[in-house]
Amino acid sequence: MGRVSAVVGVGLAVLAVAGCSEGVDGDAAPTSESSVSVSTVPSSSAQAGGSELPHSGAPAVADPLPESALPSDPCEVLTPQQVEEILGEGASEGKRKDLDELGPGCDWGNQDTLGGFQVSFHTATRQGLSASYAYAKPQSSIFREVGPIEGFPAVAYKDSEDDPICTVVVGLADEYAISTGVALSMEKKNAGVDSCGPAERIAATVVGNLKDRAGE
Repeated sequence: MGRVSAVVGVGLAVLAVAGCSEGVDGDAAPTSESSVSVSTVPSSSAQAGGSELPHSGAPAVADPLPESALPSDPCEVLTPQQVEEILGEGASEGKRKDLDELGPGCDWGNQDTLGGFQVSFHTATRQGLSASYAYAKPQSSIFREVGPIEGFPAVAYKDSEDDPICTVVVGLADEYAISTGVALSMEKKNAGVDSCGPAERIAATVVGNLKDRAGE
C-alpha cells in the first residue's frame, strides 16, 4: 500500500517522504518516489552539551503540557474517525514508525488514495522545539513560525515555497515536541496549495487531543 515513510527530523534525522501524498478529506494521490534530506543527526557533543533550554532562538513554552499526556502508543494520538476525516474512507489503522534518534511515531495510509501522513513524538534528545531552530532552520530554505497551535509555539519548514512536502513541529514543553509530516497530492501541488496547511491542521487536531488527555 502507498505510504508516507517520514523521519520527521527537525535536525535530528533525515526526512524521507516516499511513494505517496497526503491531503485532507480523502483528497490524496501518489507522488513520485522521493527522498528529501532536510537535516542530519546532531553530533554527540551537541546532544550532550547540556545547553540551557530553550536555545538557538526558540521560544520558551510558557504553559507546558504534561508529558504524561503523550500516549504510550503514538498511534492512539488520533481517533479512527479523525484519521478517516483526513484520509477519507478506507483509511488504515496506524502503523508504528519509531526512530531511536527522535522518539515514537506512527504512520497512517489509505490503500485507495495512497494518501498518508506521520505523527512523531520528539522526546529522545530532550531539546524540544530548540532542536528545530538549531538544526533544521539553517538547512531549510523555508523555515517560519506558524504558532501558536492550540496555544503552543510551532514552526514549519520545507525546501521551497512550492515544495509538496512540509513538516510542522509544535513545542509542548521546552524539552519535548510533536511533529506532523505530510506530502501533497499532485492535484494539490499543481493547484499551488501550501503543503504546510494540512500539516498545521493535523498538528492542531493532535495537540487538541493531547490537551483533552491532560484534562485541559
